[in-house]
Amino acid sequence: MSDFALLAAQIRAARALLGWSQSYLADGIRVSRSTIADLESAKRQPHESTLFVLMSELAAAGIEFTERGVSFREYPTKPYEPIGVRKGKSDTPSLG
Repeated sequence: MSDFALLAAQIRAARALLGWSQSYLADGIRVSRSTIADLESAKRQPHESTLFVLMSELAAAGIEFTERGVSFREYPTKPYEPIGVRKGKSDTPSLG
């Protein structure tokens, strides 16, 4: 397995551990869902800056990347919302 294919599988596994959809992760790092889908299927490598933000958010959510896969740094995990999701909520005008 190539390094990129391994990374793609690790990102897919990390997202699954967190219970996040591709859309939720994409919103969280402010990219399109197809960017996440292409990355997870190893079709297309993202820009370095996108990969940095993605890895940072997964690490902040408690994911640890290892040579063999991914795991939680500690369990039980604390709830975590990606920064892009939090910012999206503050960008939404209130109805009140």
